[in-house]
Amino acid sequence: MEYIPILAERERIAEDILTNKQLIIDYDRTRNTNREALNKLKKEKDKEKVWVNLGEFFIKMDKDSVKTYIEKDQKSLESGISSLRETVKEKMAELEKLETGDDKISKGFKLRGMSSSELYNITKE
Repeated sequence: MEYIPILAERERIAEDILTNKQLIIDYDRTRNTNREALNKLKKEKDKEKVWVNLGEFFIKMDKDSVKTYIEKDQKSLESGISSLRETVKEKMAELEKLETGDDKISKGFKLRGMSSSELYNITKE
């Protein structure tokens, strides 16, 4: 009888993981679109105002304010992606705990990428 709630919990956690992974993909697509827009704005040197799509509307706005808006959006997307990645790691650890019944977490789940300064310090030595 105890087996069915465990399966339901595993299914719920797996659904959360898949949802978060899809959100990461969606945020990354938006981030790439923003990056393309920033590059396009850099190439438009002679224009003071540019057309911007805000939802269902096209609005002509000052180029500097559009750039600032996109950069803020990029920062929020970056923080959202990193927090979602951390959530996925936690959920994966929780799922592994349910599947194996062991509290010990695999070493691979706690890996993180190196920052540019850490990489520079390694190559410097």
